[in-house]
Amino acid sequence: MLADRKFKAIKIGLMRSKQFGLLRGVAMHGNTYLTTDVPTAATNGRDCWFNPDFLFNTVKNEGDKGAAFIMVHEWLHKAGMHMVTYRRLAEQHAMRTNMATDYWINDRIIVADPEHALTEMPVDGTGKAIGLYDPKYHEWTVKRIFRDLEQEQEEGGGGEGDDGDAGFDNHDWESAKDMGTEEKEKLAEDIKQAIRQGLHADAKAGQDSLQDALGLGELVTPKVSWRALLRMFMNSTCRKKEQSTWRRPSRRFLHQDIVMPTLQGNSINEVVIARDTSGSMFFADRLRDVTSEIIGIAKAVSIDKIHFIDWDGQVESHEVYSSDSLNNAPAMKTATGGGGTDPTCVSDYLKEKGIKPDCVIMLTDGEVYNWGNWTVPILWAITNDTKITAPVGKTIQID
Repeated sequence: MLADRKFKAIKIGLMRSKQFGLLRGVAMHGNTYLTTDVPTAATNGRDCWFNPDFLFNTVKNEGDKGAAFIMVHEWLHKAGMHMVTYRRLAEQHAMRTNMATDYWINDRIIVADPEHALTEMPVDGTGKAIGLYDPKYHEWTVKRIFRDLEQEQEEGGGGEGDDGDAGFDNHDWESAKDMGTEEKEKLAEDIKQAIRQGLHADAKAGQDSLQDALGLGELVTPKVSWRALLRMFMNSTCRKKEQSTWRRPSRRFLHQDIVMPTLQGNSINEVVIARDTSGSMFFADRLRDVTSEIIGIAKAVSIDKIHFIDWDGQVESHEVYSSDSLNNAPAMKTATGGGGTDPTCVSDYLKEKGIKPDCVIMLTDGEVYNWGNWTVPILWAITNDTKITAPVGKTIQID
């Protein structure tokens, strides 16, 4: 009972605080259990479990600041929708995903409470930190941290840690996996609504300077799908006119009191999709990412003729497909290249071969020095943890 009262007092103090009050709705969402069924603390993205013996005996910070840190930590797992958003990443490597999300969270807690007024990184009886923190990961995305840890391991620099160095809580990926689509969507909307309520209450209280100390605003900012942006680009540049429709009369003849139909199109005539296969694309799954996006492009829109090009410092291969045949194309499985990165080779190649597409889609990590010379509409679809914008054409970020 003493542990229960102490836990509730800390929770109320955090929810009333300027540093963490924005999380009050998230903290109240789902169920909270004080139980020894978990060794430390855990969440499934909706409910939280805390071991009181761990919080108040193993953790030795003064004033229960370590316990408060752990409570906020679990709330931020929920706020970030980590169990759902990064479940597929966890299927690749659960421990590394656990570590990446913990680094992301702990940085935000420390930034929100730099003077340790309410929270402090948990320590054990020897003063050793229980948890993960590295200032170099400040403002990094979870996926970027994951890739950095992966690179460290591949280069023999560690990065994986043992069980004692992999954070202080458990992440219930299996429960997230068992959630149905509707359940996931409802959970996401409930969490976003809880965050919005916190932001709204904070603004009304005149605490605007503190409302995004945890970076919660970005978690509820609507994000436009890259495929939606792709459709907009293609509709505005190269939609083929095929069928007449009376829904929207042609404006060209209205001034003559003549009503004529307009033409609308459901497919695109000719497109170049050029995949960057330079050396840097073989790092951190970038090549796999853009390859899956190529298939997504073919499914998103109907294209009669697709020039599929692999390029690095030069054009390595050139095949021609349609939207229907691209999905099972052998070129999807075998990438040719691995050299330098020069998009100019693609623009020069198209000119040399007399290829005049409606548009060009360049899939790349954006780590280039020369962006090429283009005479047709060009869209850069960039996969990179660092935001890169091409100086020519339009750019979308592949997330």
